[in-house]
Amino acid sequence: MSQADHFELFGLARGFEVDPLDLEQRWKERASAVHPDRFANASESEKRVAMQWSAAINEGYRVLRDPLRRAQYLCELAGHPVENQSSGAMDVVFLSQQMQWREMLEDIRASADADALKGLAADIEADRQRREADTAKLIAKQQWGEVVERLREWMFVEKFLEEIVSTQRALKTQNL
Repeated sequence: MSQADHFELFGLARGFEVDPLDLEQRWKERASAVHPDRFANASESEKRVAMQWSAAINEGYRVLRDPLRRAQYLCELAGHPVENQSSGAMDVVFLSQQMQWREMLEDIRASADADALKGLAADIEADRQRREADTAKLIAKQQWGEVVERLREWMFVEKFLEEIVSTQRALKTQNL
């Protein structure tokens, strides 16, 4: 099994823009070709190779279907791996925004205000979408240093959205 990158594995041009329906179709075709049922009567060696291909196909699909992971992967391929958002300095404006969002979330938790939480979630989702669009432009220009900085911020935004969803679940449980 050779080590093709995820884009090569799916026959796609390397880039941030990926048609999700096309990717899903390509994933289904490739996953079907190496499905274990097709190798039920094969040798152990053939079964092992098919399982390796299956794992590579599923991992490639997992990375390419997620815009954040896809952007991180493109940075890795370009020789600019992205560390997590807690390592290194971040933009002061973004840090200030983080603190403001966290304070808002704490106030919402204290007041159990579901409408305020819904509004915060909408604002953060809009920010996430803006970051995705900005990242796509930076990747197209191959401005990798800037892409890495933006991805570290985007990673924070994704985790913060997860916190909001968790808080929404907790508020629903409290109101039952």
